Amino acid sequence: MSRHVLVVGGGPAGIEAARAARSAGAEVTLVSEGPVGGRAGWHSLLPSKVWLTAADSAGLLSDFPTPDGRSVGRPAAVEIVARIQAVKESWNRRLADDLQARGVKIVTGVASFEGNSQVVVKNGDGQVTARLQGEAVIVATGSVPFFPPNLRPDGERILAPRFAGKLNPLPESVVVIGAGATGSEFTYLFNRLGVQVTWIVDPYGVLPAFAPQAGQFLADILARRGVHIVRDQFAERIEKTDDGVVVVTSAGERYAAAVAFVAIGRRPDLDRLNLSAAGLVLAEKQLPQVDEFGRTEVPGLYIVGDASGPPMVANKAMAQAWVAGLHAAGGTPPPFHAPSVVAAIYTDPQVAQVGTIAGDGVQTVRIPFADSLKTHLLPEMDGFVELAYDPQRRVAGGVAVGPHAADVLTPVALAVRHGLTVEELAALFPAHPSVSELVFTAARSAGW
Repeated sequence: MSRHVLVVGGGPAGIEAARAARSAGAEVTLVSEGPVGGRAGWHSLLPSKVWLTAADSAGLLSDFPTPDGRSVGRPAAVEIVARIQAVKESWNRRLADDLQARGVKIVTGVASFEGNSQVVVKNGDGQVTARLQGEAVIVATGSVPFFPPNLRPDGERILAPRFAGKLNPLPESVVVIGAGATGSEFTYLFNRLGVQVTWIVDPYGVLPAFAPQAGQFLADILARRGVHIVRDQFAERIEKTDDGVVVVTSAGERYAAAVAFVAIGRRPDLDRLNLSAAGLVLAEKQLPQVDEFGRTEVPGLYIVGDASGPPMVANKAMAQAWVAGLHAAGGTPPPFHAPSVVAAIYTDPQVAQVGTIAGDGVQTVRIPFADSLKTHLLPEMDGFVELAYDPQRRVAGGVAVGPHAADVLTPVALAVRHGLTVEELAALFPAHPSVSELVFTAARSAGW
């Protein structure tokens, strides 16, 4: 008799967990607070990527002007917003159809625990619409942004990533608060689309989770493109004015703009789950402890993706959920391997990182993006690839900044996952010319 697996959460992690559990023969019920796709599909990740694609296109058009030397100009915000809605509907409908075709039962509502493996589902009015029980429950409820009281968005002049689908019209000027992944991406896209940008960067710097040289490289390029970077200061508060906002920093400096955009961090969305009823008690701000299969200390209870804590990136969430789904269904999947997860920033140039890039005995070799013929065919060739390896010359990780950096590091992720050596990478010659050559060129630069 097949196991019944409950999946709580309809975003990328929940969808992947449901798919995996179903493929392993389990009966699967997925509880989604809203339409399948989750916050990532409807409010944050997908809308932001449509904007970023528009920014990339605007940048490409500016690099290749019309024959008479004129720039084509930036796309209209109303067209981008319409595109966001169209992509959201088509992509999330495709996800829902796929789950239904696989035989996954979808229940809409907010889930909370009533017991170890018992879940109650309520609608928006708080009425109970279903009670569910399974041999295993996978929590994939994602994350929510957090805002200090003086930096809370209002959806009008103080914005946050969840308002990306409503940026119509674009403001004339913006102060971006936050220099992590989301803050960096929106700084880039606002700048590319012609918005005057002031960027408040705290003492942790640009992209603090990445190699310092990568964040600095991106910051320097954005500064050259006209972004005003305010370094080593925290945003203390946002004041509304007659015609916009003023952001006041920890140094007492004041920066005015039409709007402020706040992207300073996220936390796991666990508050509504009543996890204590399942037997899992977490202290305030404590992250759940999970093993390589996503299991908590409570038998049958899994927590994956953003709900399990950082890094909060979609591919990590999906990889972790895939493993948990197979394991919860009674399968024997390979354990989740965090070092092989590529973290990427979709600016231009892109920034990507995977594995270990520094530490005792770790050596690195760096080459410029210009070492690939392909980059000489692109408007810009700025960037670098850095390959890291341990004393046994096994590939430990890598950093890339440049065109298609996220794709460039895919072979590094495979090498880290399977313990390949620098020499094994060096022996491979992918298609020429392509940016995929860069990692292998770097490996040959490490000597023999």
